[in-house]
Amino acid sequence: MKLKRLLRAAAALGFAAFCCASGSAYAKDSLSMMLNYTVTGAVAPFYLGKVRGYYDAEGIDLKLIEGHGSGPTVQAVATHNADIGYADFSTMVKVAAIGAPVKAIGVLMQENPTSVVGLAEKNIKTPQDIKGKTVAVAPGDASSQIWTMFMNKVGLKDSDFKTITGNPQTTINAVITGHADLLVGFATIPLISVEEATKKPARAIRFADYDVNVATLSIIARDDMIKDNPDLLKRFMRATAKSVDAAEKDPAAAVDALLKTLPGAGSRETMIRTLQATIPFYRTPETEKLPIFHVSAKNIDSSVASIVQYSKLDASANAPAKYYTGAFVP
Repeated sequence: MKLKRLLRAAAALGFAAFCCASGSAYAKDSLSMMLNYTVTGAVAPFYLGKVRGYYDAEGIDLKLIEGHGSGPTVQAVATHNADIGYADFSTMVKVAAIGAPVKAIGVLMQENPTSVVGLAEKNIKTPQDIKGKTVAVAPGDASSQIWTMFMNKVGLKDSDFKTITGNPQTTINAVITGHADLLVGFATIPLISVEEATKKPARAIRFADYDVNVATLSIIARDDMIKDNPDLLKRFMRATAKSVDAAEKDPAAAVDALLKTLPGAGSRETMIRTLQATIPFYRTPETEKLPIFHVSAKNIDSSVASIVQYSKLDASANAPAKYYTGAFVP
């Protein structure tokens, strides 16, 4: 009897040791991602993936960090202060063109919603109507990167209007309070914020309607991450594609997952409306029947060419392979 008890104890100890070893062998990889801005409904898909365990299933402990604009997010990735980022493609190209070791590994927003946004009562319907008005711009924000492209395209000069600057929330507040007639921003969150605050309809003049349309919010990684951790990035992109697919099917569930993680992040109804307004920009007519993140070579090529041209970069910067790889798209 004593021998049997000893054997049972040894077996139990052996099983416990195996479990510990197994847990150690399958420890999750830690990965930090800085968002493009503060948390809104537009980033709810990432939180849905965390809550539903999509990242856990790929062996990833994902840490989401609030951002302060695409410029600071790209800089944080380039300087090892974040492993990856969610940031504007044109912002990343301009920084990478002068030597920052970063590249897009997935383009989520393939259509660009950047616009000038103002109250409909201002009767600003065309680019020429901007003349003599006050425009609020957030330097370094994703939208400000192609504002110059739009101005060049439609023949506007800085002297044609008054400019005030601030962070993205300040530009929204400027339109709400009447300190600015227009803001430069996406035809999603800013437009919704202006309408909800003023209880008046807002109007957007989309830059894409004037052939200024470049790929925008993307997953950004450092060159050393791409070289040294390709399997981790592939697993991350698989989980993220699954998360976005689920959020497309059920935006409310995605927002509920965000609010479960960050209960004070904002109004549920506003966040749902924001995500619903964002989803149509995930694909272009060329990719509308393709899986998420499948961007066309034509889109990348034309986006880079436009960024180089209108940002007045050296012609040698027009090298799409320098700024994007599809190797990690599932």
